[in-house]
Amino acid sequence: AGSNDKSIDELDSIENISIRKIPMGKISGGIMHAKYFIVDGENLFIGSPNMDWRSLIHIHEIGARVRNKEVSKAFTEVFETDWEYSNGIFPDGIPAIKINASNPVTINSNQYGKIILYPAFSPVKINPKGASSEEEELLKIIANTKDSLLIQMYSYSPKAKNETNYYDTLDKALREAALRGVKIKIIFSDWAIRDVATDFIKALSTVPGIQIKFSSIPQYSGGYIPYSRVEHCKYFIADNNISWISTSNWEWGYFYNSRNATLIIDNQKINLELSEVFQRDWTGPYTNFVDIDKKYEPVKRN
Repeated sequence: AGSNDKSIDELDSIENISIRKIPMGKISGGIMHAKYFIVDGENLFIGSPNMDWRSLIHIHEIGARVRNKEVSKAFTEVFETDWEYSNGIFPDGIPAIKINASNPVTINSNQYGKIILYPAFSPVKINPKGASSEEEELLKIIANTKDSLLIQMYSYSPKAKNETNYYDTLDKALREAALRGVKIKIIFSDWAIRDVATDFIKALSTVPGIQIKFSSIPQYSGGYIPYSRVEHCKYFIADNNISWISTSNWEWGYFYNSRNATLIIDNQKINLELSEVFQRDWTGPYTNFVDIDKKYEPVKRN
């Protein structure tokens, strides 16, 4: 809502378009942060982009399109759950999600070969029955990683500005992975430079086996554009087979308060494609290693 109200009202006035605003703050204390859509019950798109022109032109995003009725149905159940919540109704009778970590989908693709995949969602307290938990799957994948983790994330902090709790679950998981020999590379956007988050990132960068860079994308040559020119991706690659494409940033509120969604994919070719995207950023001109002695200042966003 807010600054988007005008666009929402314009769309809502068009025949066959229905729009509801979900009071996520009242329901779970967070925001609607999931970014996905389902077409004709079999085409799914999920990823980091907001439905905004800047996301298509001036922001680095990662998403995935899946053509599969079973996976699309799982996302449809979450959509229907939130659609009912938007109307002030506690959802009742929404079918349980059948596709999850215990029952993934297998797709045989001419391009990629055998693909095994399943979704996960947050927050657990408003997930439909049968839905896998993002946090649980994330921790499980990190714990099972043997060789390498390549992570690109918009923001990260065990303690956000407006949160009183200290959430070190992911921080511990990464440190434990490094301790057992996993080589970890992380790219954070320069928008992650804020408040205490910078200190946590600096501390994590000192762990043997963990390398961290900040990415700073130059401003548009045609003039400054607010809320743009940033790495907004939320994905990671584990070893040579597991890919994680998500809408969640790595902070407590995204897993416990806000609606988010992730697609977990087991396929070497897809993994390689994502790895190539990561490596282009890692070795490119816009990323630099975190300097623990540098005083970083938050970048201008708007």
